[in-house]
Amino acid sequence: MARRNRQSDCQTRDDATCIVPAGSPDWITPELIEATIRVWQPYYEAVLTPEDAVTMIIDVGRLFDALSSRYPP
Repeated sequence: MARRNRQSDCQTRDDATCIVPAGSPDWITPELIEATIRVWQPYYEAVLTPEDAVTMIIDVGRLFDALSSRYPP
């Protein structure tokens, strides 16, 4: 279930808005987003955003589910 209001979970900086985008699943934390960006940023020319990181996290989870399933989709 996605949280509607992430303000209490957000870490903000002067030059950034909330690190956890609204509508993200509850299990996605600011630390997970920061780690994802830190790992993947060297491979991207464009600056990755928290929204990009959430998309990557969810897509990797779906890939894992598909590869670990005994039955094809």
